[in-house]
Amino acid sequence: MIFSLPKEGQRALDLLHFPTKHQAFIFRAYEYVPMSRIAKILGTTEENVIRAADEMGLPDYAPGNIWLERGYITIIRRMWHILPYPQLLELLGMTEGELALILKEEDFLAEKLREKPVCEPVYWRELTDEERAQTAKIKAIMQSVAVSGKKPFEFEYSVPKINRDGKEVFKTRMIYAFSGLYQHAFDLPSEVYLPSSQLEAYRDLGVNGIWTQAVLSGLVEFPFEPSISEGHKERLARMKEMTERLDRYGIKLYLYINEPRYMPLSFFEKYPDLCGHVRGDGASLCTSTEAVRGYIRDSIEKICREVPLIGGFFTITRSENLTNCYSHSGDGNTVCSCPRCSERSAPEVISELINTIAEGAHRVSNEIKIFAWSWAWRGFSEEIIRRLDKSVILLSQSELEVPFEIGGVCGRVLDYSISIPGPGEKARGEWAIAKECGLEIGAKVQISTTWEASTIPAIPVSPLIDDHIRALRDEGVEHLLLSWTLGGYPGNNVATAAKYFYEHSDEISTAHEAEKLFSEAFREFPFHIQTLYKGPQNAGPSSLLFPEPSGYPATMTGFAYDDLKAWRSIYPVDIFEDQFRKLCEGWEKGLSLIDKNNDSEVAVMARAAYCIFRSSLDQIRFIRARDEKRYSDCIVLAESEENTARIMLAQMNKNAAIGYEAANHYYFSRGQIVEKILNCRYVAEYFKEKVNQNEA
Repeated sequence: MIFSLPKEGQRALDLLHFPTKHQAFIFRAYEYVPMSRIAKILGTTEENVIRAADEMGLPDYAPGNIWLERGYITIIRRMWHILPYPQLLELLGMTEGELALILKEEDFLAEKLREKPVCEPVYWRELTDEERAQTAKIKAIMQSVAVSGKKPFEFEYSVPKINRDGKEVFKTRMIYAFSGLYQHAFDLPSEVYLPSSQLEAYRDLGVNGIWTQAVLSGLVEFPFEPSISEGHKERLARMKEMTERLDRYGIKLYLYINEPRYMPLSFFEKYPDLCGHVRGDGASLCTSTEAVRGYIRDSIEKICREVPLIGGFFTITRSENLTNCYSHSGDGNTVCSCPRCSERSAPEVISELINTIAEGAHRVSNEIKIFAWSWAWRGFSEEIIRRLDKSVILLSQSELEVPFEIGGVCGRVLDYSISIPGPGEKARGEWAIAKECGLEIGAKVQISTTWEASTIPAIPVSPLIDDHIRALRDEGVEHLLLSWTLGGYPGNNVATAAKYFYEHSDEISTAHEAEKLFSEAFREFPFHIQTLYKGPQNAGPSSLLFPEPSGYPATMTGFAYDDLKAWRSIYPVDIFEDQFRKLCEGWEKGLSLIDKNNDSEVAVMARAAYCIFRSSLDQIRFIRARDEKRYSDCIVLAESEENTARIMLAQMNKNAAIGYEAANHYYFSRGQIVEKILNCRYVAEYFKEKVNQNEA
């Protein structure tokens, strides 16, 4: 096995709102996997599982295999604190190597989960009388919960068809498919996860590109270790089929290339001459060697020849992934340890890699676009830009380094901001250099959602989107990357941006009057990249309340736990809480303008967004009250959280897209929200006992 699973760390969390661990497993798994698989894991019969589900009052789920195909990340997250690795693999139907590869390549999933909690095997057993009494309470709560309406993955879109003419203002308008599969995009036919309704919506909105991640060794045989390329021919064939299907809608496919992928040190025992910068137990494949550059160049060329309708590629050369030898070095903090690249400059190595990718593509066609994203080129962006081939398009994140002052706290945007629209001076400076060098320019933006509230597919703040895209038009930007893996929902915000895609478009009214108030309120969001990654606002009311400190640190867009210190990042705790208060109060003003019977996209998304923000505020207050032993306040806040969870569940019944984020699949599902209701009841009772003990 080339890649290994994350090591085990702390003891798993106790899920005390369930009488037994096997009931917690059944409650969670029942929503996702067939009954037979649950029974097999527990070492019991399907009849016993059905009886246990009935005793807890679970609705009659029949999930089939859709979650295993399109929601496996949700399952992994939900079982992280319940199942040990052997049972988790059995539940997923994966080998250890397959899971390790997913954790490595699925948009940094291993970072989102961190160390595997230590879990004991879970097996079936009969309940005690006391456990049956506790289970009866769960059933009573479940009978007050309605899980109905839209089914998971039953995404629907209602967008205007915009008439347009004149010259294209933005030549490329690519977006990540809302229901895209990050790691497995070419392991299944695109029809499975990318329905025609979604493509029709993109076409009607004027989107002309869809992007997805690609790992070269998964599409073209990796010459140094062919075993990791198993199935590459089939994937390339499915990619070709996908481009032909997209072409019918006027859409091109673009591949995100983050290469070359690092390899474990054991790999370099066979290929010591390819070893570049070493980090931990892995090292870069050194792009200063012709063997590695040739592999990249030839792989890109082969993809372009086999898939002639491909639109192009975009690169990130200094991402979280260890790739080229300067991807994680040369910034003044880390010295490049590669014996070859350390004799060269970072701009020389990085620009050479990008130009190599362009050379491979343009051997086939000069119409294939190559975008070089300047992510983390801090300190040497100008030098890299000046070395790029004239055919390369410079892509900058629009809002990078936009200054802000929120609640008296000052900072600068790094990325992923809707509440603080760009463009900023950093992007403008890079674009000016690129224009001077004869390069076309592009902007990476977020227009539907971002880590400020990632589980709301279309945050209803279209006035902020209007300001941003209009400013990019006025700046002379020619290409748009409209979203990262989150933000691809083809709805109201994309329609707002689409007004500027051509010289002349319909004067459509996409903004609800309430959105002006939502936009004003959203500017109060306590922005910081650490808050975006680790704060409570992505999981919202799906995050459990912990009656005692969990002891777990928040992870990047994974588990928020109760790590208030990490959540607030640069903000003092009082200001952090107060900013969410201002956000919620401002949002309430907007909601007052929306009729309670209005179930339009804006209305449903607005209510769901409020649940996210209100839950964040209440969780902040709950942790502070818990730690200060204000137990009566804890009871009130647990009851408020239950009410918020019920409101969120009602919105999810109306729109299956809520809670979904492509790189995490369902960040939370309806079953997760229902579990939060059980958790809130348990926590409220826990603190009522504390209050009674104190009064006694």
